[in-house]
Amino acid sequence: MQDGVAGHAGLFSNAMDVAKIMQMYLQKGNYGNKQYFSSKTFDTFNTCWECKSGNRRGLGFDKPQLEKSGPTCGCVSKSSFGHTGFTGTMAWADPESGIVYVFLSNRTYPEAGENKLSKENIREDIQRVLQEAIIK
Repeated sequence: MQDGVAGHAGLFSNAMDVAKIMQMYLQKGNYGNKQYFSSKTFDTFNTCWECKSGNRRGLGFDKPQLEKSGPTCGCVSKSSFGHTGFTGTMAWADPESGIVYVFLSNRTYPEAGENKLSKENIREDIQRVLQEAIIK
C-alpha cells in the first residue's frame, strides 16, 4: 500500500531472504561475491559498547544476554548477534559456529495478549537444539 516503504520495524519477508541477509551480516557485508558494506561498519554495529554497564545491545544488533535470561538459548558465543521481534520473529547469527537461525512466527494472531513464545522459551529451545546438533 505504501510502495514497499513504511516507517515501522515490521518484517515482511520469508525465511530464505532473512537467512540470506543474516549470512551477509555473518560475512561482514559480503554476499554473492559482492561487498555491500565494509567489515569495519559491521564491527561497529556488532560491538556491545555498553556491556560493562549492563546494556547488551549493539548499535545495529541485539547481543546475547549478559546474565541468565535474555534473547538467546545462552549457548551462543558473545560475538553472536541478531534480533527478536514483537511478533515472535527471531534471526540470529553466530560467527564462531557459523550458524544462522531464523524463526518466523506471528504470536499476535489471533490476539497479542499472552506471549507463550517468550514464557515457554520456544525460540530459545529450538536454537539450543540446533546449536547442539550442528556443533556435535
